[in-house]
Amino acid sequence: MKTKKYLFMVALLTMASLGLRAQEYVPIVQEGNEWNTLSVVTPGLYIESYTNYFNWCSGDTIIDGVRYTKIMGTTDGDNPRLFTLLREEEGKVWNKELNIQTEVLLYDFSANVGDTLRIGNFDEELVLDSISIEQIGGVDRKKFWFELEYDFLGEPYAVETWIEGIGSSFGLLCSGYWGITGGYICALCFHQNGELIWQNPEYNACIITAIEEVEMQKTCVYPNPTSVSFTIEGSVKTLAVYNSFGQEVYSGTARTVDVRGWPAGVYFVRVMGKDGRVATMRIVVE
Repeated sequence: MKTKKYLFMVALLTMASLGLRAQEYVPIVQEGNEWNTLSVVTPGLYIESYTNYFNWCSGDTIIDGVRYTKIMGTTDGDNPRLFTLLREEEGKVWNKELNIQTEVLLYDFSANVGDTLRIGNFDEELVLDSISIEQIGGVDRKKFWFELEYDFLGEPYAVETWIEGIGSSFGLLCSGYWGITGGYICALCFHQNGELIWQNPEYNACIITAIEEVEMQKTCVYPNPTSVSFTIEGSVKTLAVYNSFGQEVYSGTARTVDVRGWPAGVYFVRVMGKDGRVATMRIVVE
């Protein structure tokens, strides 16, 4: 675990000193860009409903002397409508919602590691922990990691990530939504001029057509934190729970696990779904 974490950090430092200075900035707001986003409502344990959003750039408009790009979209295939307005300048993307005078900062790709950013409609603060480089669509892109941590295998994960030229792990317009409750939002796909450039590795499709697809492909743990038990939401073939030292403390096939008597701390739940997919989730036992 320490070796993986060390190598990951060495890679980040190397890219920070070499690659990040060499690459050209990849803009988000440009014609031909298209985004698929999934919104799921989970008021309790089980998925209640889901919504597919499809957005694209569609020309410019000028408001009070400022040029914005129109972001059009559909919701579950309904008639296209104007969702919002975006402008991009020097690595920053600003969102001006319809009938609202002020604009909010949606992205800041000019930020440096250690910066605290106030982002999105919820006015959330995110601390930028690391920046890495990923080649996506034949282009080197910065990947921003916020609230970076590591699982019991030393693999990195974050409360939110951004990919330069693509957007947030929560979708184009949902940066800063990590604190919402009663559901979740996630980016599914990004197309450029009709070509698939990026797809969420946890999903097989850019459009979800049945709740069963969400349950099979997205696994969640609830409640979190917990002091009594937790339940896996989604498909479960087998699961194992590890403590922060990587020691297995439970294995089985049950979707609900009793944690009474467990030492308080951070645990990692590794689930294999019936479709063969594996997900690792972090849970806090109080």
